[in-house]
Amino acid sequence: MRKTLPYIGKYMSKWLIVATFMGFGGGISAVALKQAIHLMEAGSLFLPLAFAPVVGGIILSIILLWDPIAAGFGSDHYIYEVNHDKKYLAGKTMLSKLFSTAVTLGFRGSGGVEGPMLVIGGSIGDIFSRIPILNRFYHKEDERILTICGAAGGIGAIFHSPLGGGIFVVEVLYKSSLHYGDLFPAILSSTMGFVIYGVFAESTPLFYAPSYSPDVMNVHWFILTGILAGVVSLLFMTSFGVIQKLFAKLPRRGIHPILGGILTGALLFYLPDVGGTGTHMIQRMINGSFPMAFLLLLLAGKVFATSFTVASGGSAGLVIPSLFLGAITGNLLSSVLVADAGLNASLVIAGMAASLASVANVPVAAAIMLIEMVGLQLGVPATLGSIVGYAIGHSRVIYGVTHPDQWQFEETIKWRSIDATSDCH
Repeated sequence: MRKTLPYIGKYMSKWLIVATFMGFGGGISAVALKQAIHLMEAGSLFLPLAFAPVVGGIILSIILLWDPIAAGFGSDHYIYEVNHDKKYLAGKTMLSKLFSTAVTLGFRGSGGVEGPMLVIGGSIGDIFSRIPILNRFYHKEDERILTICGAAGGIGAIFHSPLGGGIFVVEVLYKSSLHYGDLFPAILSSTMGFVIYGVFAESTPLFYAPSYSPDVMNVHWFILTGILAGVVSLLFMTSFGVIQKLFAKLPRRGIHPILGGILTGALLFYLPDVGGTGTHMIQRMINGSFPMAFLLLLLAGKVFATSFTVASGGSAGLVIPSLFLGAITGNLLSSVLVADAGLNASLVIAGMAASLASVANVPVAAAIMLIEMVGLQLGVPATLGSIVGYAIGHSRVIYGVTHPDQWQFEETIKWRSIDATSDCH
C-alpha cells in the first residue's frame, strides 16, 4: 500500500496536468479545422458544384509538394507513430494536414475529419514532447501517451464526444485489444478538448434525434440493421481498397488529387449530397425516411466519392463516411418497414454504430460516441449495432498498418510488459 499510494499520486498529478494541456491544444485545433473548412466552403460557393473538387484537387496538389505526408486519411500515420516510431507527426505536418483537409472538404471532396484530427492533435503531443525543459520528465512510453492525448483532445472536440473520443484514440491502435494504461490520460484530454471547443463553437450533441423509448419488440430490427450495415461496410472497405490500388499503379502521383477531384465532381453533378462530410444529410435521414431508389444511389455514390477523394490523396477521414453509409442502411430498412419517427431514428443510429465499429474496429468507442452524438434514449440500438457490426467486420481493417495480427500481438505484449514493470508512466 505504501508503494501504491505514491505511484498513484505521481501518475495522477503528472497526467492530470499534461492531459489537460493536451486537451486544450486538441480543442483549439478542432476549432481551427472547423473554421478553416467553413472558410473554404464559402469560397467554393462561387464555383459550379461539380467543378469545386477539381479546384480543390489543384490546390491540394500544390500543398502536397510541400508535405506529401498530408495526403490520405491520416489514421495510419497516427497508429504508426504511437506503435512504432516518430516518423510522421511534426509541426509541419500539423499545418499541412489542417490546410489540406480544409481544402479537400471545403471544396466538396467526400470524407470525414477523424483521420486528419488524429494527425493534427497527435502532432501537438509530439511537439510538446520535444520541448527541452519538459522532455526530461518523460521517458519513451510517455511520448506515445502524449501523442495519444493530443489526438484525444481533437477527436473529443470535433465529434462532441468527451468520453467516446478518448476511447476511440486508444481502441483504434490495435485490432483486437485495448491498452487500459492509455485510457485515463486520453479520456481526460478528450474531455478537456470538448470543454475548450464549447467555448468557441457549438457543443450540443452532433445530431438531434426524436425522443424514443426502446421497445423489446424492435430489438430484432436493430440486430438486422447491424448485420446489413456490417455487410455494407465490408463492401465499402473492399471498394476503397481496389480504388486505392488502382491509383497506386497510376504514374505522376502529383496529379492524382486532380484526377480524384474530376471523378468526384462527376458524381456531384448527379448526386450533390455525397460531397463534403455529409452530416446535414445524416441529420435528414435521422429525421425521416427517403425513397429506396434514391438511398441506393446515394449509397453507391458515397462509396465511390469517398474512395475517389481519399484514395487519390485527398486529406479526409473515413469515420463520417462510415456513419453516412450506416445511416443509409438504417433508412433503407425504415423505408421497407414504413417505420414511425422513433423507430426510423433508432434504425439509422443502429446502422451508424455498426458501420463505425465495422470499419474502424472500435466497438466500444462506436457505441459510446453514438450515444454522445444523439442522446442516451437511443443507447440500445447504438450498442446492439456496434456489437453486431464489429462481429461482421472485425476480420477486415481499412487502416492498413493495423492488419498484421502478429506484430499487433507483439506490440500489445510489449506495452503490457511496460505497464507491469514501470514505476510510473
